[in-house]
Formats: sequence, C-alpha cells, structure tokens
Amino acid sequence: SPMDGTSSFSSSTGFIVNDKVVDTPVIVHRSANTTIYRQQNRGIKVLSSNSSSTDRMKLQHEQTISQKLPSSCHKRHVLGITIFHGQNALVFKWANGITLKEWIKKMQLHPQADLKVRLNAALAIISTLRQFHENGVVYNHLTIDNIVLNSSGGNYDATFIDLQEAVDINDVGGGADSGAGLNGTGPVEKTMKRVDLVSLGVVLNQLFQGDIGVSDEVTARSIDNHDRKKRGKKLAPVEGLPLYLRSLISALLLSSGENADTECYENVDDVFTDLKVFIENRNLQKYSLDDIEHRLKLDSDIFYGRQVQMLMLMDLFQSVIVLGDQPTIAIIAGGPGTGKSTLVNQIKKPLEEKGGRFVEGKFVNFHQPDVVLTAALDTFFGILFDKSRDNPKQMMLLRWRIHDAIGSGSDALLNIIPNLQKLMTMGDEHNPSSHSTRGYNTSKRRGDIGIRMKYLLVKLIGALSHRSHPLVLFLDDLQWADAMTLDVIRMIMTDPDIEHFLFIGCYRDSEVGLAHPLTSSLNDIQNQGTNVITIKLGQIEKECVNSLVSDALCLPPSLCVRLSTVVHRKTGGIVLFVLKFLKSLNEEGLLWFSMSSRRWEFDLNRIKVREISDDVVVHMTNQMNRLSKRMQAKLKCCACLGPCFDTEILRKAIRETDFNINSFLESSLEDGFFQHIVDDRYKWAHDQVQQAAYDSCCRMIFLSSRDNWNISFEYFIEKSFSRTDSFCKQRIIPSTSWLQDIGKSVSDGVG
Repeated sequence: SPMDGTSSFSSSTGFIVNDKVVDTPVIVHRSANTTIYRQQNRGIKVLSSNSSSTDRMKLQHEQTISQKLPSSCHKRHVLGITIFHGQNALVFKWANGITLKEWIKKMQLHPQADLKVRLNAALAIISTLRQFHENGVVYNHLTIDNIVLNSSGGNYDATFIDLQEAVDINDVGGGADSGAGLNGTGPVEKTMKRVDLVSLGVVLNQLFQGDIGVSDEVTARSIDNHDRKKRGKKLAPVEGLPLYLRSLISALLLSSGENADTECYENVDDVFTDLKVFIENRNLQKYSLDDIEHRLKLDSDIFYGRQVQMLMLMDLFQSVIVLGDQPTIAIIAGGPGTGKSTLVNQIKKPLEEKGGRFVEGKFVNFHQPDVVLTAALDTFFGILFDKSRDNPKQMMLLRWRIHDAIGSGSDALLNIIPNLQKLMTMGDEHNPSSHSTRGYNTSKRRGDIGIRMKYLLVKLIGALSHRSHPLVLFLDDLQWADAMTLDVIRMIMTDPDIEHFLFIGCYRDSEVGLAHPLTSSLNDIQNQGTNVITIKLGQIEKECVNSLVSDALCLPPSLCVRLSTVVHRKTGGIVLFVLKFLKSLNEEGLLWFSMSSRRWEFDLNRIKVREISDDVVVHMTNQMNRLSKRMQAKLKCCACLGPCFDTEILRKAIRETDFNINSFLESSLEDGFFQHIVDDRYKWAHDQVQQAAYDSCCRMIFLSSRDNWNISFEYFIEKSFSRTDSFCKQRIIPSTSWLQDIGKSVSDGVG
C-alpha cells in the first residue's frame, strides 16, 4: 500500500494520480537506489527493490518539504507518493529545462557567450536559494546536478530538484527557540544556511569557469571544512573574472570562522543584492586583476550621496537653458571636504552637451582675491582661443558680440585679460590694438579696477551668455572674496540685459557669519529681486560611505559594511576625509591587496583604534557646536568623566528621567565622538574632541554667576549615588576635582 499517499499504479493502464490515468512513462535516469521515469509533464522517482526504511522516509520527507514551500517557489513540486511496479515511488511535476551541468557543457560549445548570460543564470540560482531560505528551508545539497535551468525571453528560472537532503530549520531547533527571531539570525540557522552559501560558491565558480570538473566530493570537503572550522586550502575563484565577481565568489567559498578578519557572507540576500549591483554597474565589470596595484588609487573628484542636491542644481541649470529670462544664483554652503566643487563639476558634461560655456575661478586665503575673476576669464578665453580654429564662424560671431558689448575703448580690459585680446585680434596682426600690451605691466593693473572696469566685466559676461550658449560662472571659496568681486557679482545678477546665465558660488559655512561681507552682498542681491538658492552640504550617510568604499576596493557592498561603518565614524562622513583615511590605511598596511585571496583585505581591529587626523578633529569639534543645547550638555558631562567612561556612571551622572542612554550613545557613536571599547565601556574618539567638550564646559562654568556657584561636588556625588556605589565615587570624584578648583576660583573672584 502507498505510504500515506494519494496515488497508486496499475500495470495495464499506467499510474493513477488524483483519479487520472497517465500513460506508461519511460526511464530517463537510473542510479543504485532510484530510477527516474518521465511521462509528459510528470515524473516518478522509484526506489530500488533493496531500499531501506530510511530511503522510504526520505520520500516522505521530500513530499513534506515540497508542501512546506509555497507553489511560487522554484522547487520540485511533489504531487504524491504511490506504488510503482511494487515499489514505493514519488510522483512530481516535471521541471522544464536542463540541468546546470548540461547547460555548462553547452556553454563550452559557445565560447562567444558573454558574461551577461552567465550572470543571468547565476542570479536565477541565487533567487531560488533566497526563496528556500525565506521559507525556513536549507537545501543542503546544492550541486550542478540538482539545478534545472529554463530560459525564457533571455531570462532564466532555476528549479531545485531532489529535496531529500533539504532541512526544515524548525525541525532542528532553528526557530524562535534558538534565537533566530524574525530575521532568521539565530546561531543554528546561521550555521545551517552557511552550508548552502559555501555550496553556492562552488556552483558559481563552476558556472563562470565553464568547467564541471569540480566534483561533489570537493563540495563536500568545503562544507566539511566549514563544519570543523579548520583552516585549510581554500577553493580559489576562476582566473580572468572581474575583480568584484572574484571577491564575491571568494567570500562564499570562505568558511565562517576561518579568519575573523576576512569578510564572508552570512545570508543569501546579501549575495543577491551584491550580484545585482555588479550587473547594473558596468564600470565594475571592467576591473580585473591586471588593473590592480598594491597602492590604492582614489579619484579626488569622487561623487557620492548628493542626489538631492544634484537635482536642485540641475533644475536651476535647466531653467537657465529653457527660460533664461533672469540670471540665477546658486550658493553651495558646507564645510571643507564636503564635496562642494565636486557637486558643481557634475553639470559640466550636460552644459557642454547643450553648447554651454563654463568659467571657473577659486579664491585662496591671503592671495590677491581681486584678480580671481579676471584670471578665470583669461583662462577661459585661452581655452576658447585654442579651439577657435575648429569653428571659425562661431568665433567670428562671438567676437562681434563682445565688440558690440564692450565697445572700442576697452584697452584696459584687454590688458588685464590677455587671452581676450588674442581672441579679438586673431587674424588681424596689423590691428594696432594687437600690440597695445607691449611694455605694459599687466600685473600692476589687474587689481586697479574702477567703476568703468566693473561695467565692462558685466557687459563681457552678457556677451558670453546666449540662448545657444548658456553661461555658468563658478567661483569657489567665496568666504575669501574681495569687495570688488562681490560688487561685480551683484551688478551681473541685477543687470536686466543678461540672460541664460547661472552663477554658482561655494563657501565654507563655518567661516561666514551674519556680519560677513558675503552675507551682506547676497542679501543685497536678493533684495533687488534675484532669487538666491542655497544648497547646503554636510556629511554623507553611512550607506553612501559604504558605496564609496565598495567601489574604491572593487568589493561587493555587503563585504564592506563593517569597514565603512568604522570609516564613517572616524571621518564624520566627509568625503575628503574618507578618501584621506582610506589612503592612509593603505600606506600604513592596515588595508592591502592580498595576492592569495585576490582581493582587498583589512585589519579591522587595528583600524578601530587608529587615531584620526587633526583636520577631522576640527570638523568634529565644529559639528559638536552645531548640536542641540541638550545634546551638547550631555557631551560636556561625558568630557568631565575622563577619556573613558562606563554607561552606569554616565546614567547616574545625567539624572534626567527621560534620558535615553542607548539612543545618546548610538547617536554619539554614529557622529564619531565616541568609540566602543568593550561591554558597557566607551572612550572618546580623540583627546582633542574630548578637550573641546571639556573647554566648553569650563567656559559655561566661568560664565555662571558666583552666587549660583555654591555646589559641593563631594556633596553632589554623595547625594547622586548610594553609599554602596564606591566604585562610581572612586571613578568620578577624581574626574571632577578640576571643577572644584574652578568653583573656588569663581567664588574668590579669580578669572
């Protein structure tokens, strides 16, 4: 009789499933223990005559696993258990397609098949494994023989067959009782899923290598090494693959626990996400081992995490091109290293595609600010002159526009912009004005600009900006701009004849206050009817830092999370500081390219305790001053507790009923003020950051009235803590002894 099944077999008519008679099937596969038959869209897995009770239980188990998984899952769909030719048999829906092993053989006959085809097949396999894990099932026997690929419209579906080795995690204590929780992160579940991940690494290695020589024995040995957590000879990803893809496969092949400093995958969702990133980012597909040197190469003009600000700037740019009836001004404010100029550079390409022109200059502290604008124009006209022979007709039209705008009495302007004179006298060597600068000291006259010169500069800008050639003028570090340049900007922005013009200015917001000349100038421009759009830049989010680190190291994002989290904390999320920090890690040997694993590796423990640079300290100090008064007060209290402190001491020192210490510590860690040492113990990220909070607390006390300074810190400690808190008293009283000295000084009228 069938084993709790719903079907039976009649030799005269075939087999019966759900009261339907099916024609006699044919043998498609035979092994020592089973024979597989197929008839149209159904198959029968029949046990041999010498099968054991264990074999029969495996059939029942395969049916149970199939029923547990939803119908949408790409699994073997079991229809029931029956008796076939007197033997127990499993009836299932036949999966269309061919096994991955057969598919790889076919690919060997088509070497021209590109990487994209293999990537699509790999994504289908990973997607099916996700379905299994999401439903609490570990497949437990992932090989190229047990995966059926079916192509449809260029995409692939991957069906996992032979469910007899699959495991229901809840059946082995991997559910809520084992600490798995809602996200399936319990220790038992992690260990079981890791087996699938190692097998997935072997399968992907075979898929991209196009070689089926890696046997099931090798797969079993990799999994066995994982279970015993022994360091042995690792399987290496195939040579010739893009570096990113090699790193992904290498991380799958690694056994958890082999090397605590080497990143590996903990769940299949991360593998799926990382492979999609690789498929969508063609730049990652270009890098191979030949492109890598031991020194980390980083692009200083790198752009991350500014999508919102980029959209704002592009909207302004589009309005200048389409409407252009009024000059527009965009001011980008942020600290040093936040990527202000990098953001502006993003519009160069679309501006060039629209036939636009870009003039840029940069102010330098204590270095002739009055020549920045004219020097920027001179550089622009020099580039224009070099390209003049490519389009002489266009240059002729521009020369006429400039001549009509500035008139003939413009020798002074030509003298301070020599390349403009070259452009205007091009092809006219007999023009007397072409020799007007002989014996003329332009360096003395560049700063000597009066009202007439300002007027000519405004008209020159008007001549350059046109519907067919919109103009962008970009001046960086406006906090150091001189009064003359600010006045020229005001005149340009309020001139009714200038159209299709966008002015972009950047400044450091930490150096520009309400009384700064730049603030007054921008207020004047706004009061005269010109829209001034301010775009603020701060730190980039942790996710953006992770993307930056991932691209820089050509590592999948999931393998960079721990490193990028530390980098974000230590740099405050400032792009320039992130790049500097990564470069210094590489130079100091804390971040290196491993020739054995063929990927970038890092020593996270040493990176965590590495000191941060002085410029980062200054940034973090300024960032602290921008926090809410309540947050600053708590940081000041922490500064009084010394370079290291315990959460229990902090909780008793800040006696607020609604004080959420976990939220405070999490926020301070994310901002980079603190570092977690161990358990409930923390330390300041840098002594100068603590000193800044410490000094701020001192100023607060000195500013207090002497009548209000009547607190005894010994008395405060005694009242704040119970008499049994001797440890807390020993730790805090020495840290606050300096406050007693301050209190005495204030009471005595000193300071």
